[in-house]
Amino acid sequence: MWHHLIWILVLWLLSGITTANQVPQRASEVALIGTNRTLVCNITSVELTVWMFNNKDQLSQGLTIFTPSQYALDVRNDDTQMALTVITADEDDEGLYSCQDQGNPVMEFILTIEIPPTLKFEFSNSIHSTNGTVDVTFTEETAVQCIARGSKPLVSLRWEVDGRGAVGEVATNNSRDDERITVSTLRYIPNVGDKTLACITGGQQVVLSKKVEAKINVMYAPKCSLLISNETTNEFRLFCRCEANPPPNNYGIYVNDSLQSTEKEVFISSQSPAVVFCNASNIIGADTTDPVELGEFHVGQPISGGIIALIVCVLILLILMIALVIVFLQRRKVKKHQDSHGRTLATCEASKIPLPVGGEQGKIEDMSNPSSVPLIDQSSQKAEPSEQMNKEVTEGKGDPSKESPQKAEPSEQNKENTDDTSDPSKVPLMDPSSQKDVPSEQDKENTEGKGDPSKEDVPSEQDKDILQDMTNPGEGPEIDKEEWKAKHGDGDDDEDV
Repeated sequence: MWHHLIWILVLWLLSGITTANQVPQRASEVALIGTNRTLVCNITSVELTVWMFNNKDQLSQGLTIFTPSQYALDVRNDDTQMALTVITADEDDEGLYSCQDQGNPVMEFILTIEIPPTLKFEFSNSIHSTNGTVDVTFTEETAVQCIARGSKPLVSLRWEVDGRGAVGEVATNNSRDDERITVSTLRYIPNVGDKTLACITGGQQVVLSKKVEAKINVMYAPKCSLLISNETTNEFRLFCRCEANPPPNNYGIYVNDSLQSTEKEVFISSQSPAVVFCNASNIIGADTTDPVELGEFHVGQPISGGIIALIVCVLILLILMIALVIVFLQRRKVKKHQDSHGRTLATCEASKIPLPVGGEQGKIEDMSNPSSVPLIDQSSQKAEPSEQMNKEVTEGKGDPSKESPQKAEPSEQNKENTDDTSDPSKVPLMDPSSQKDVPSEQDKENTEGKGDPSKEDVPSEQDKDILQDMTNPGEGPEIDKEEWKAKHGDGDDDEDV
C-alpha cells in the first residue's frame, strides 16, 4: 500500500518538473500603427488561462480583462482557443505577449508596430520649381534629394524616370533609428523626352510603398534649320524652323550677311544669287544654321507647297476624266449590243411568214433586187411532194419505176454548160456586176413564158401583187393572213419556194 503511494508521489513530482521546463511556441506579429491586431492561443481551460505582457503585466484571468479600453478577449473553436485583440495599436503596445494555460506558458507573440514615413523632394537652389513642375536643363547634371522622415523601421528608397529605373548615381544616407530619417540623392542628366521623376519607399511589411512624384520640364537651346521654297518664279520663301524649350524669343534671317528680318519667315527676290542663313535664341542658348547659296531663278530649290497641290489636283482631274470615258464606252457598247439584239429578233419574226407560190418570174425579180428578198424560215422548207405529184400518185397515174425525163436527159443547154465546165479554157471570165443584174438565158425564157409550163406554175396578177407587197412592206397594204389561208390553204400544203 505504501509502495503505491510513494510511486504516485514520484510521478506527480516528475510531471510538475516536465511542465515547468516546457518551451512555449513563439511567433512574430506586425501591426500598422493605429490598427487592431489579434493574437490567438490554443488552451485546455478557459478559467485557468492568463495573458501576460512582457512577462510582468497580467492582462486577463479567464474571460476577465483588466484594461478593456486597450484589449478584448473572445473564445473560439469550442473553448479550445482564446484570442486577445490589441485595440488601436501604438508604439507602447510593442513587446512580448504570452499565453499561460494552468500556469504554464503555451504561446508567445512578439508584436512590432510599423509607422509609414513622410516623403518629399528637395532641390538645390539652382533648380526652379513652379506648381509642382521642376525645370531641368538638357545635357546638364541634375541633383535631386528624396527624404523619408518618421518611418519605423527605416525605409529604403529607389528612383524612377517616366516609370522606368533612373540611370544615374544614387547616394543613400540613413540616420540613427531614433531620428528615423532616410535621405537619397540622385544625380542624372535629363533627356529631352523626360516627363516625370519619382521616389518610392520600400522595406516595410504592412505599410504599403509610398511614392512622391514631380513633373519635370526639360529645357534645351534651339536647334534650327532654314527651309527654302519657291512661291513664284521671281521670289524665295525663307522659313527659320527651330525646336526649343522654351520657344525662341529672338529670330534673325540674314541675306548676304545682312539682317533681312527678325521674324521667322521672309520673302526675297530670286533675280540674283544670294547667301542666306538664320539664327534663334532662348534663355538656355542660341543656334545658327549653315549658310545656303541661292542661284538665280530658284535653280535647285525645292518645289513649293502650292505647286505640289496644283499638280495633285491636275492628276485627280485626269483620273476622273479617264473614269468618265471608260463609263461612256461601256454604256455605248451595251446600247449597241441591245440594238443589234433587237434587230435580230425583228428579223427572226419576219422570217417566219411564208412566201406565196409565184414562179420563176417572182424569183428573178427578187434576185435582181437582193435588198428586197426576205429571210425565209428554214423550218418551213419541208421536203414535200408537189400537189400535182400527190394527185398523180393518188389516181394511180404515176409510175415510180420511171424517172422524170428532165432527170434522165439533160437539156441541150445543160450539155453545152457541162462541156464548157469540163474544159476550163472555154469558160469565159464573168464580170461580177453583170452576174448580179443580168439574168441568164434560161431565166429570160422563163420570164418571157418560153419555159415549160408543166414545170412551173405561172403566178396570177393577184399573186404578183401580194408578192410585191411582201417584198416591199413599206409600199403595199398589210396582208390579211386569214384571207391568204382561205385562198391558198395552209403553209404546210404549199410548194416550197
